[in-house]
Amino acid sequence: MRSRYLLLALALALGLSACATDAGSGSGSAGSEPASPGSSSPEGVEGTWGNPDNMREPSLNLASDGRLSGTDGCNRLMGSWTLEDGTVVFSEMGMTMMACPDVDQWLGTAATAVAEADTLRLYDAAGNEIGTLTR
Repeated sequence: MRSRYLLLALALALGLSACATDAGSGSGSAGSEPASPGSSSPEGVEGTWGNPDNMREPSLNLASDGRLSGTDGCNRLMGSWTLEDGTVVFSEMGMTMMACPDVDQWLGTAATAVAEADTLRLYDAAGNEIGTLTR
């Protein structure tokens, strides 16, 4: 019986991760499809987005080894990222769960992102733009 629950949980996790990687992303208004893909090279998206020196503001670091780290202004974020056809796809995302009543925790819901010059546009799993970070 326990193995059935484990299999069900695994199937659910795989299904949700497939939805996250198929999410639309791009520029424009929330829920819109991208007019054109973002940077097509890892070097164009690697590095720090936001201001990591101010721990009360969101920031994200996309490392060259595919790891990501950052903060939503209160909680620490960690996970992995890949670049697929100009879209940054986040996976294995996790974050601490500190009580921060005055902090919008939007960054923890990011599924994809597109880099446009010095702006990183972040999208949830449904393809809605949830915020931006600048270099």
